[in-house]
Amino acid sequence: MKKNIYCFLIDDDDDDRRIFGMALEKIDKDIEFGYAPSGIDAIKQLNADKKIPDFIFLDLNMPLMTGVECLIELKKMSKLSETPVIIYSTTINESIIYDTLRDGAFDHIEKPSRIETLVKYLKRVLQIKDQEI
Repeated sequence: MKKNIYCFLIDDDDDDRRIFGMALEKIDKDIEFGYAPSGIDAIKQLNADKKIPDFIFLDLNMPLMTGVECLIELKKMSKLSETPVIIYSTTINESIIYDTLRDGAFDHIEKPSRIETLVKYLKRVLQIKDQEI
């Protein structure tokens, strides 16, 4: 990685957040990792935060505010207009892919059962940022 990358995960599952953080650390210990346990918390935190994530990873299946609702709210925030939002969920079907792409998602990944698979996918995504620098 050429510059410190800041990834932000929105996911209500503690284990999934921990695994995601471990995967990022396997790629590069300098990657910054932030998270919120719900869409509502994420909107508040990202509104208040001066730092803009390079990537936002978003779970779809969350209480209070669904991932789709959160995606729509994130895309309304002008400071995040250029930030890729990647759907990161256990349930991804064609209809959801279509809807979330229409609503502004950049990509989709189904939560893998192996951390190595997640590391491989994240490396591919993070290379996009390297190419911009």
